[in-house]
Amino acid sequence: MSDPRNPAILVASCGNIMAGDDAFGPQVTGLLRRRPLPPAVRVIDLDIRPTALLEYLAGQESLILVDAAVSARHRPGTLLCVDWFAGDRPQLVHDDALSTHGLSLGHQLELAAALQTLPEKVTLVALIAEPADIGDAACYVRPESREAAVACIQKLIGNDHA
Repeated sequence: MSDPRNPAILVASCGNIMAGDDAFGPQVTGLLRRRPLPPAVRVIDLDIRPTALLEYLAGQESLILVDAAVSARHRPGTLLCVDWFAGDRPQLVHDDALSTHGLSLGHQLELAAALQTLPEKVTLVALIAEPADIGDAACYVRPESREAAVACIQKLIGNDHA
């Protein structure tokens, strides 16, 4: 367990930087890495392989997932910051076992819970997207969306004045 004054926080993004609907996560973590962060915060980009998430969860007290999501209730371009375990969480763009991610993030978190490595707090920072093909630009992934996501994450990690 980490120092209670400086909890271990993992910020992990998934996505394909080449796909308009799926580039949001890596773009956000790329920006976040350029900011000063507390020493207990680790930022990783899982690319299109979220199965690697399990390797990073041991000892983490909080996990912030950054990815694109789909939702019939929200317009594309809407940024959401929600508790992963809340019933109103949107579906991730690749939230199925046969996605480009391989084993879905949801299944990874279920496995982490079974292995007792799931952090106590899991938050999803998601941009509501429309499906797009590789190489398509996503008009709703705007600089202000990425900056808003970074600000949300900085607030979650207690670093909103950096």
